[in-house]
Amino acid sequence: MPDILFNGQTIRVKTGQTVLSALLEQGHNIPNSCRAGVCQSCLIQATEGDVPPDAQTGLKDTLKAQGYFMACSCKPETSLKLVLPDQMASRHLTNVLERKMLSKNVLRLRLMPDSPFEYRPGQFVTIWNSENIGRNYSLASVPGLDEYLEFHIRYIPDGKLSGWLHNEIQVDDVIQIQSSIGNCFYVAGSPDQNLLLAGTGTGLAPLLGIVRDALQQDHTGDIHLIHGAVKMSDLYMHEELQHMSKQHSNFFYHASVVEDNGVPVSISTAPLDKVVMAVVPKPTDWKAYLCGDPGIVNTLKKKLFISGASMSNIYSDPFISPDHV
Repeated sequence: MPDILFNGQTIRVKTGQTVLSALLEQGHNIPNSCRAGVCQSCLIQATEGDVPPDAQTGLKDTLKAQGYFMACSCKPETSLKLVLPDQMASRHLTNVLERKMLSKNVLRLRLMPDSPFEYRPGQFVTIWNSENIGRNYSLASVPGLDEYLEFHIRYIPDGKLSGWLHNEIQVDDVIQIQSSIGNCFYVAGSPDQNLLLAGTGTGLAPLLGIVRDALQQDHTGDIHLIHGAVKMSDLYMHEELQHMSKQHSNFFYHASVVEDNGVPVSISTAPLDKVVMAVVPKPTDWKAYLCGDPGIVNTLKKKLFISGASMSNIYSDPFISPDHV
């Protein structure tokens, strides 16, 4: 079993154990969020030893060359000497510009960065409420259309981060965010390609950003956005999206609510995957963006692939979060 040397302490890593797990087990307060190799909040640097390539998936080549990796996905095969990078170097200060409830459980939060902040609509950033407590939220805003950064925050009972944002943060407060990451965004170059966007809950946020970005770049192909919810009250931004579909001849909005009590006849009560396949039964040449619940995202990816979609045309950011955040 390999050892890791961190802060002068030698730690034995058990078979199959990750670096993050080993460090936390020894009481080291390592920043982390998704624990799935996605958010990069547990980034750490190896100054000696060989880092498994899987622990560097998605990192820029410049970071890989310096020995950076995600502690949550690293199961070392050799001994490593580690240092914790300056987490503050990758963070940005923002001011709370606006907060508005879009539904009983969804807060729209608009932040104004104090310096230029580069991102692509649909990517996600980590919002921090302390040095070590952060959570990933996707961007619904679009550069060129919005001066602010927009997030849709679902309240999670006993959630340290969502509870803080819903109950404590006020306009003009200062919040730290981390640089944007993620591959789920619109890429120009095929303006006539049909687009499918499907998601559940606040998975709507990145999809909304992608749609608005595509439309502002004069995308001419059909754009179908399908939003799934459990209850009618969870179907936030319903009227706004209906209005948006009337403004753009190539944008089509579909809604799905699985609990059928009081649901208008214009809204489907079928599960999201069935609505998706009814709207796009032959997705061979389509580009698809999928966001939200990981189980539903995986189901949609499989069904779209079986129906003829190329995996290279399916982009997804399933919402993975630790407990009580």
